[in-house]
Amino acid sequence: MTHPHWRLCLILLCTTQFVALLDFSITMIPLPQIQQSLGFTPGGLQWVINAYGVAIAGFLLLGGRAADMFGRRRVFLIGLTLFTAGSLLGGFSHSPAMLIATRAMQGLGAAMFSPAAFSLLLTVFSDPQQRNRALGAWTAVAASGFVAGLILGGVITDLLGWRWVLWINVPVGMLAIALSGVLPIGKPDARTASGHLDIWGAVLVASGAATLVFAFANSEHVGLASAETFGLVLLALILLAGFVRVESKVESPLMPLPIFWRRSTGGANLVSLLANTALGPTFVVVALYMQEVLGFTATQTGLGLLPMAMAFTLSSAWGGPALIARTGTRPVILGGMVLFIGGLALLGASLLADASWSTSILPGTLLAGIGYGVAFPAWTVAGIEGVEAADHGLAGGMLTTTQEVGSAVGLAVGVAVSIAVLASGGSAAQGFSYAILISACMVLVGLVCATAILPGQTTRSGVTR
Repeated sequence: MTHPHWRLCLILLCTTQFVALLDFSITMIPLPQIQQSLGFTPGGLQWVINAYGVAIAGFLLLGGRAADMFGRRRVFLIGLTLFTAGSLLGGFSHSPAMLIATRAMQGLGAAMFSPAAFSLLLTVFSDPQQRNRALGAWTAVAASGFVAGLILGGVITDLLGWRWVLWINVPVGMLAIALSGVLPIGKPDARTASGHLDIWGAVLVASGAATLVFAFANSEHVGLASAETFGLVLLALILLAGFVRVESKVESPLMPLPIFWRRSTGGANLVSLLANTALGPTFVVVALYMQEVLGFTATQTGLGLLPMAMAFTLSSAWGGPALIARTGTRPVILGGMVLFIGGLALLGASLLADASWSTSILPGTLLAGIGYGVAFPAWTVAGIEGVEAADHGLAGGMLTTTQEVGSAVGLAVGVAVSIAVLASGGSAAQGFSYAILISACMVLVGLVCATAILPGQTTRSGVTR
């Protein structure tokens, strides 16, 4: 190992990625407490999650490009500073608008430091064998961050209050900033430094995603079938179409469109988009159901979601890769999504007002977690199959972007459906049930797309059969 502080670098970089994933899930559990404290409406509450996710989705590729152009450690520090400041200010929020703004600030910071941290990891570990071990540690820590967020979100809320789920990031961020001097500078090469940032592309994709989410969130006031909702959806589609046009014209696009013409890459991103319209919403809807219908505390809710999170983590770490090695990506994606849909359907049918956790939550979430966990690494591999090695980072960034956009849109749709059920005289349990069943329908569309678009099994020589 050539870098003198490689152990500290590995710990530092993995810790920041852990915090980025933890901060997505840690705010899911205290949503009822946040709503009561700041006066969120049911439709507005989703922005506590979505402001973070939309900011990451809109600016992740821009953050990676900025790190390549201006220096990886510099962009890492700027992003980490933004994230830490957003966490501090968010904990002092006195209104919904302030919390949403600071959550977006956190997301923008994470969109900058996360791709920079990944690039720095590859710089520190130049030897292929040691790099693979470092990437294994990076992946394991990232996956555990999501699980840890569910547990810590409940425990911290019950012991200290919801504001501490944000403030917990502050000492971690400050320590990481103080130790960042051990990281390599990560200077850009001459070709990369002479490029241009695609600012307009980032603004258009972030605006389009945010407008699409707002269209469904606003339906709380105007109705799902209103002209205003359809108008906002149309505006979102126009913004996203503008993004596609910009990407086809600029010299250094955030998302080179020719990569999407590959059936494997384009199909994998479409599957990622549609499958993730269910994962994030499922965690949020089930967390609300356990607290509002079953009467669970925040800690009990976090523990109640743990089986699904663990099933997802273990299946994606071991089950999915083992099946991919034996059968290829396409069969694993299709099989995993069938299990995911089955779990969601079972869960949606089980969310009753007088049910128990063991009958209403456990069976469906376990099956859904296994199905998603098996399919997730398969569409990740499919997303980079046939892509040049130099573009692997870009292909991975696109998958993360579609994942975040899908989760944000799916949560907005789920909340809109729940509110519509309540407005028509249904119970809270019925609203949550319909939200999960709609998510299952979205994943079913993803399964149909995967069947039609993804190529057949790929051999080690790269020949499709």
